[in-house]
Formats: sequence, structure tokens, C-alpha cells
Amino acid sequence: MDRTMDSKNTGEFFSDELLQEIRAKMDYVDYDPYAGKRIYFDNAGGSLRLKKCSEFLAAETAFPDSPNRPSKASAHLKEMVIKGMDDTKLFLGAKSGSVFSSQTASRVLYHMTQAIVFNVPGSNVVTTDLEHPATYDSAKYYAEIAGKELRVASANRMTGAADAEEIMRHVDKDTCMLSFIYASNITGALNEVESIIHEARKIKPDIYILLDATQHIPHGPIDVEKLQIDAIGFTQYKILGKRGQGIGYVSERCSKLPHERTLEGAITDWEVGSVEPAAWGCWSIVIDYLCWLGERLGASGDRRQQIISAMHGIEMHERALLHRMLHGSESIKGLCDISNVNVHFVGDDLTKRDCILSMTFDGKPSGVAVKQYIDNGIVVFDRVAKSVLSRRQLHAVGLEELVRVSPMHFNTAEEIDRFLEVTALIVK
Repeated sequence: MDRTMDSKNTGEFFSDELLQEIRAKMDYVDYDPYAGKRIYFDNAGGSLRLKKCSEFLAAETAFPDSPNRPSKASAHLKEMVIKGMDDTKLFLGAKSGSVFSSQTASRVLYHMTQAIVFNVPGSNVVTTDLEHPATYDSAKYYAEIAGKELRVASANRMTGAADAEEIMRHVDKDTCMLSFIYASNITGALNEVESIIHEARKIKPDIYILLDATQHIPHGPIDVEKLQIDAIGFTQYKILGKRGQGIGYVSERCSKLPHERTLEGAITDWEVGSVEPAAWGCWSIVIDYLCWLGERLGASGDRRQQIISAMHGIEMHERALLHRMLHGSESIKGLCDISNVNVHFVGDDLTKRDCILSMTFDGKPSGVAVKQYIDNGIVVFDRVAKSVLSRRQLHAVGLEELVRVSPMHFNTAEEIDRFLEVTALIVK
């Protein structure tokens, strides 16, 4: 491996100065009022919030006005919504199409899946067994109603991803939609999105592509134009924003499909009912934060370039965290060298995954390990087959349970080292 590849694979930490600036912008970065001082490594299930979002919500949710009134307060709220939608296109690299919101990413994904499955010609729908219920269940539910076959590609049990070749075995000229996850919330593995879409369109050039990007959006850049995505959904709370708002984007052609809507409005309008202006305002605060981070990392030019720079910097810092977690340092052993610890789905190439790590322990149930971590001031989470949110995915990769460790770009090397110390302690 050459030095360039080695650097790309091992990542690069933010400078101490920048990392302190980043952490100063977060609520509860290293403590909460219930646990006291702690390290937060459960970002795959939540994430910290920007202080500005908390402050903004306290001020903006008090307005009684609707965005569609002639008052000055209403004009302010309407501008907030428009900016939030524009910022979504900016974040995704979209030059056209429509943006909308709902309570959750799952609700957004159901909405888009219904429109595609019900209205695009074709006798089958393709997905994978690695999916969150938001994509798998919606594909299954609407395919059954529409009388279309659901075809399910199997996950690779070694990598924790869905291989392009396996997915292509299920795609044909009668496939109306291919729906899959950008990065697994269980295994952390990145699907080869560009390759999967490219190969699918070789088989059927006008196939509709739907992506669940909920787990990936905090970890790397997305370009819907380059990827030619028709529908993509996520939620802003995964990347420092407000909980309670799912965001959807549909391409120009997808936006014109019949869908649940206000019938006298434009067909390209996907909002149903009143929006929450403050939620869109919080999303814009997240985008402003990414632009700030991109500038601090040396990006010049427009806001899109700043966002891309920020997301690349986040990728590299998180990869450095992941590499240290696996391999440690001169002063501490990494997980790969700690007895009775099993790290799953991680090969030599760390560029093929987001900063989510799946672990099991010899002779110790995952729930017991999670409790021991929490007792030692480290918040992680277990995924178990008894949960309807993870049973199918776990069985797809041959596991009944695991401990999921998910740092984010505000975490430090010192926090990783403390995690490794606790791991060595609890497996004795």
C-alpha cells in the first residue's frame, strides 16, 4: 500500500484547536445532567445537537403565525422554510426536483416508495435484506398492494454490505424500483452506491432508484445529480439538527408521479399539511455549521464547495477515530489485539465503511457489555434480534446480537483511548 492510500485508509485527525472549536458548538458534548461526565458513542441512534439549534428552537417555536399570512412574522417564517428547502438541495447537490418534510425519515421513505411502486410500470421491486424497516417494509407493503413481486438481495455476511453482483441478480427489465440503504445502520458498511446504480441502469436505463441515506448523511458527502438518484430520505437529527423532522428529495421526473398531496396544488409539491418553520430553520443552522467547518478546513468558493470540504474532513477525522479504535496506538492496544473481542465486517480497507463498529464478546451478552460500558461512563448500544428494528438485518449477517459503537466527528482520540481501556477491563 502506497503512502497516499495508507493516509486515506488511516484517516487524519482534526487539529486540537479545530476540534475544541467544534466541541464548543455542541450541547452535552461530554456530560449530561443524568449521567454526569460521559463519552457519547451512540450517534448511529441519535447524535448531539448544535447549541444554536437549541437556542433557535426556543425563540422561533413561540410564534403563533402561519408562514402563509400577510404579517411580517409570517413572512419571516416563510423565508425560513424556503431557505431550509434550498439548503437541502445545496446539501444534496440537487439542481432540480422537489423537497418535502414529514415527522420522520421513515414516513418520508414510505411516501416516496408508494408513489414509485404504484405508478411506475414494472412487475417487480428490488431491495435487500440489509434494509432498515423504513425501506424494506415500505417496499414489501406497497409491492403487495400493487400486485408486484418483491425481490430481496442477500447481504454479504463477511463485509456487512449488499454486493452489486448480488443485487443485479434480482434486477431485470421489469423492475420498477431499486430501493436500498446507503450505509447500514447495523454493520456500518457502505454499499457501492455508484456501481450499483450504474449496473442497474445497464439492465434497465429508466429504473427508479430510492436511497435511504439516514445513516450516511453525518459521515460523507452526497451528490444526487452525479448518482442520478430519484428519491432519497434522511432525518436531520442524525447530523446535529432537530429530532422530529424527516426530509425527502425527489428528482424532477419522480416529483411528477401521482402521490398524496393537496390536489389543487402543483403536482410537484410533496408537502402535505402545515410544515414546521423552526425545523427548517434548524436544518439551515446545520448547513451553516458545515459551511463554517468547510471554510476552517480551507475551502474557498461557494457554499456547496464548503459543504463538500466539511464532509471530506469529517470522513477523514472519523476514519482516524475508527483506525485508532481498531489498532490502538503505541500506548494502548486496539480492539484487534484485545482477547475475547470480536469485531465484525471490518476488512483492511476502511474507506468502505462509515464510523460505525459492530462487536460481540466471548461469553458475554451484548446487553451486559452495554451496561458495563455505561457504568464506566461510555454510551454505546446493543442491537438484538428480539427488536423488530434489527431482527431481519442481524439474521441477514448471521448474528443474534451485537454492540454498536458509533463515534462522530466531534469525538476525540482521547475518548477512543478511554473506550479501549474500558473494553480491556470488561472482557477480563
